Amino acid sequence: MTVADGSQVRLADVSEATIGTTPANPVFQIMRYVNSEVRISKQTDTPNEIRADRNVASIVDVGRSVQGPINTFLSFGTFDTWLQRLLCSTWNADVLKNGVQQQAATLEFFYEQGATDSYIRYQACRWDTLALALRARQSVQANWGIRGIRSPDPTNAIIAGATYTPATVTPVFNAGLNVSALSFTGLANAPKVQAMTMNIANNVYQNDVLGNYEPYSHGLGRFEVTGSLTTYFETVDAYQAILDHDDVAISTTLLDALGNSYVIQLPKTKFLDGGPTVAGNGQAVMIEVPYQAYFDATAGASIVITRDAA
Repeated sequence: MTVADGSQVRLADVSEATIGTTPANPVFQIMRYVNSEVRISKQTDTPNEIRADRNVASIVDVGRSVQGPINTFLSFGTFDTWLQRLLCSTWNADVLKNGVQQQAATLEFFYEQGATDSYIRYQACRWDTLALALRARQSVQANWGIRGIRSPDPTNAIIAGATYTPATVTPVFNAGLNVSALSFTGLANAPKVQAMTMNIANNVYQNDVLGNYEPYSHGLGRFEVTGSLTTYFETVDAYQAILDHDDVAISTTLLDALGNSYVIQLPKTKFLDGGPTVAGNGQAVMIEVPYQAYFDATAGASIVITRDAA
């Protein structure tokens, strides 16, 4: 027997036309990723029955679901389908806005184990959250939160008729060279940003019914975009926007070495809090600004992503 090596685990996924059903003859897309903790989440109950000998009388298996993060670096074209699922929408002329479309996929993990390999699959997976992190002199991180319904029994073979599309090879975006045109409409002087986070959440919730061992379905909660800006204190503009509760539009362009780009726009945000902080000698004065996007009638959305292939 061969112990599975983490450096040889392949992640692939395929969209489900019927949520919870892996397509026949699936065309899996091999994905680029750093690590994953997606797994079956098994729920048990230990009934609080009294025994005179003080032993636990029973442990009951009451249900299962799928959940966990997939951590990646952001690169052009690699995660366009994942972005669709996350924003519950589809690309229209290379523009993607948040919507209300129900989308799900089957995830497949392949484990190389010598003569007999293992395949573990997760069905009805939803892309619930995304945490983007842009930090000076670092690659752009994109960490996805997954929620699914079931994991069929593991197997030692591919699904009959399955094919696999190779992973993309576009460069990873880095926040040192690949972030340009970071703008703040509504501020006379745009702050210099050391780090920026953006958190997207669908607030997916689970519907449980009597007689079902696994979730009956998932529902979509309120779509929320939040984050924070770590900025240098050069002017009072950002601080004044906090005090005045002004609308600020945030836009950033990610441009890779080949000329491919994403423009991520939050047409309307509020700076929620923050002020200059003095960390001590030999350090710049910074402002940590939490923000939240909300619906913009002109854009018809809270977030707009525009892609442009070189």
